[in-house]
Amino acid sequence: MSNLSGEIQDTGKTLAILVASCDRYSDLWPIFFRLFRRFWPDCPFPVYLLSNNLEAQFPGVVNVRVGDDISWSDNLLAALPGVNADYIFLFIDDLLICERVNTAAVCDVLKDFVRQNGNYIRLNPAPRPDRPLDHLIGSVSAGTLYRTATVLSVWKKEILFDLLKKGETPWEFEIDGSIRSDAYSGFFSTHTRILSILNAVIKGKWERGAIRRLRSLAVGLELGVRPVMTRTEKLRLEFHRIRNWTLNRLPPESRRRVKNLFSGARRNPVSSARA
Repeated sequence: MSNLSGEIQDTGKTLAILVASCDRYSDLWPIFFRLFRRFWPDCPFPVYLLSNNLEAQFPGVVNVRVGDDISWSDNLLAALPGVNADYIFLFIDDLLICERVNTAAVCDVLKDFVRQNGNYIRLNPAPRPDRPLDHLIGSVSAGTLYRTATVLSVWKKEILFDLLKKGETPWEFEIDGSIRSDAYSGFFSTHTRILSILNAVIKGKWERGAIRRLRSLAVGLELGVRPVMTRTEKLRLEFHRIRNWTLNRLPPESRRRVKNLFSGARRNPVSSARA
């Protein structure tokens, strides 16, 4: 599933995939890695799994155990020194690859990003870059909402370490970390989505549409370990998705200000992050 060097072709830099998780989400690990192997069998990068105290054993995956679960950001801060790479491709355990990955396209983006001496890039353009750089990527300007979005994000390791703050949830990191990131240039996004993912679990509950998709993929889904979203919760989710779609249509420099007008802006259930 991966090699030991993880070199980004023709750059002299290395990259590793880090699946950010915790023991409470260990029921997702078998599904995550079944789909990962199925849809990215030629992944050229080493893969690490962050856990607390559980020892996970999946072929080709290095388990990084960080001890008791303090917070999402504490877990990451403890795990990063154990990941031997210049860049971190951050995966979230409830975001599942659901279509074949075009490895050449991923590598082209990463080469472009490294040659720009980038600090961060997201391969899921939500929102899209506000200043095009070339046909592959564009800049995400300081002041932009969700500048540190975690979904399919690639980080220069030391920048991620510097921007993380102990005690934060991923939602807080995506909001407050974006503000902290304004001190740095070199933040980019692709123009188009490079990988297709399924947001399977939201705020600890199975998303109803994701259950149907996973059953169609025949990954051995077993319900019962965690609850399923109610229909009312699903409707609330759709409302927040519409709200975010609307925000992303505003000028980039206005999004943070407008978002702060919404109640509950710091607990956005559409984020891949969790408390």
